[in-house]
Amino acid sequence: MKGKPLVLAFLAVGFGETVSQVLLIRELMTNFQGNELALGVILANWLFLIGVGSWCAGRAADRVPVGLSAFVIIQLLFCLILPVQLFLARTINNLIGVQPGEMVGLLPILYSSFLILGPICVLHGCQFALGCRILAAGAETPARQVGNIYVAEALGSMVGGAGFTYLLVHHLHAFEIALVTILLNLMAALLLLRPWQQPEGLLTRSLVGPIILILGLGAHSWLSGNLARADQLSREWQWTGYNLVYHQDSVYGNIAATESEGQTSFYFSGLLALTSPDPDIVVVEEMAHYPLLSHPAPRTVLLVGGGIGGVLDEILKHPVESVDYVELDPLIIETAREYAGTEALDDPRLRLILTDARLFVRDARDEYDVVIVSLPPPSTLQLNRAYTKEFFQEVVQRLTPQGILCFGFPASEAYMSGEMIEHNRSIYETTRAVFPHISLVPGDWTVLLASPSPLDLGEIRQRFGERDLETRLLNAPYLEYRLSQERIERGLNLYQAEEGQINRDLRPIATYYNLALWNVMFYPAWGNVFGWMSGLNLGWVLSPAVLAVVVLTAMRGKAGGTRFHNAAVILAIAATGFAGMTLSIVLMLVFQIYQGLLYQRIGVLVAAFMLGLAMGGLAMAGSVERVRRDVRVLVSTEVAIIGYAFLLPFLVMRLPQIADLAPRLPREVPLTLLNCLAGFLVGLQFPLANKIYLGTTERGLGRVAGGLYASDLAGGVFGALLTSVFLIPILGMTATCLTVVILKLASLALLMGAA
Repeated sequence: MKGKPLVLAFLAVGFGETVSQVLLIRELMTNFQGNELALGVILANWLFLIGVGSWCAGRAADRVPVGLSAFVIIQLLFCLILPVQLFLARTINNLIGVQPGEMVGLLPILYSSFLILGPICVLHGCQFALGCRILAAGAETPARQVGNIYVAEALGSMVGGAGFTYLLVHHLHAFEIALVTILLNLMAALLLLRPWQQPEGLLTRSLVGPIILILGLGAHSWLSGNLARADQLSREWQWTGYNLVYHQDSVYGNIAATESEGQTSFYFSGLLALTSPDPDIVVVEEMAHYPLLSHPAPRTVLLVGGGIGGVLDEILKHPVESVDYVELDPLIIETAREYAGTEALDDPRLRLILTDARLFVRDARDEYDVVIVSLPPPSTLQLNRAYTKEFFQEVVQRLTPQGILCFGFPASEAYMSGEMIEHNRSIYETTRAVFPHISLVPGDWTVLLASPSPLDLGEIRQRFGERDLETRLLNAPYLEYRLSQERIERGLNLYQAEEGQINRDLRPIATYYNLALWNVMFYPAWGNVFGWMSGLNLGWVLSPAVLAVVVLTAMRGKAGGTRFHNAAVILAIAATGFAGMTLSIVLMLVFQIYQGLLYQRIGVLVAAFMLGLAMGGLAMAGSVERVRRDVRVLVSTEVAIIGYAFLLPFLVMRLPQIADLAPRLPREVPLTLLNCLAGFLVGLQFPLANKIYLGTTERGLGRVAGGLYASDLAGGVFGALLTSVFLIPILGMTATCLTVVILKLASLALLMGAA
């Protein structure tokens, strides 16, 4: 009778695992300025800690009697810990000494996410190993029972991810979502204990009361409004030392506004976006006036982002006929209207366009005399989309023959580190790959101008006087100094001294350089690591993989056939864990690059992978006992994963064409289906690997299942860390997928040697 209730309980466990994962990831990404590359570090910690829990519980489960009470206690601990960890995730910056808006290095991301995820992940890992041991005890087909647990957890995760994305996040705040998860898990615990059947054992009976009590307290806290007060309190603690006047989650990130002495600062996913009513005058005036004064008669202007920060006001001082202002997030405009009070938004020459700038520029039919990209540097993939070769190619199609593109990036005329030079050189080189004529105005904020026609910045001073502009910073002596030919040539020579890396949509190297720049500022010794890793190529992967296969095969005689056989299975599962996590992250980051909606839709992408995982596990679990040539079947799944990884880049590069063929199809659908297929191929292997390993060892099922699960997660840890931080930015999406191909070819060779 325990089988069905336990499988149902694992549906709740999977639901809780995914919902808590997405909740905590969203909060952490807000604290880490929306940096999607931090996602790999967070997921690596998640997998590692679950693996630790699974491995420890797996070893213990085979040595001591384990009952449902132990499983329920862990479930109860999860329910008690989740709101605490959610509160901690939101306020962790106060504990590690990072101010809101301050960039965070990889090391603080690593240890703070480890601290926040640790308790929950270890508990989930323990539940998996204990559940396998309980369900398989005395069963005639233990491998199938392990598969059932694996499938149930994956199905619960799928429901959790989809429910979070399409239902919960639209109607509930974070603490209410956490409570829904807690209540569901508590009801699953009651189902396991079955108090209506007078459960045996003092411990079992004693758990019923606390569970019912927590259920009642949870319902009361929701109805009484205490959850809303907890949400508000956590926000205030997150912004300790600031007067927080507004905060709200949108589909693109978290928006917050703070007020101090009449000055309002706006933060987008923890990153300072603008201040009002006194913005950064240098940036605002130079970004607007340099390109408009460089053009002899600017009539039409396209402004991408940053308009409410003051740039729009400066643009409208010129005799332009129309300004198209593209802002990604409507909530930014709503917040600005309420707290910044900008009058420029009501100018009759302005057309406000609330959409993604990449989609607008690609589909627009109008031509512009000036295009101004007023966005922060490419510290995230979301921002990087406005600094790639593909975007510049789209912009040049929208410019008139004398049209000008303008954007800026931080620099220094006194001293620039190697990381900053590489970062800026990459952006410069990317622009030069598209535009034949480029000039720049060096400074602590360097303004870059690009055009299909020759540029003469000397005209700026003359036109400044002719147009009689009212400015607070710009004047004739200032322009004489800033636009001196010597300064401009010195700036150009710095970036032309060496060839820079081209920044692409699917190879966001500028984001890597930005990550290196900020980490070296905190930890100078890391400069050598980032510099060394920037030379990464496929040879770094191919040589160790071939060497490992040769050495392990040579050791086969000494290790014995059975040990080599089992080692090959373990390594295959670890490589599959690497492949599954790498391919999933590739698809998540591709989704962010093409759509910019990862903050909102990460749940459905996780759900798609988990659905595929469940389908694959279910398909194999249902037939695993009938499989005779099990190693050969495992080899076949290896070949399928290799083929998928090889073909994925070709499919990804054609996603824009697919979207054009089916414009009404939600843009996340193709990537969701691809992620589901990746999960399916990964899910096929786990039940089969358990059967193969159990057939050649006397170890208990809990230890085998927990060990293989830990191997799977260990591979995922390395995949998450390497993929997001190094492989994708440095190698690009295609070479990252080829890395998976190389590693799976190595594990395939070992399996074929063991067959």
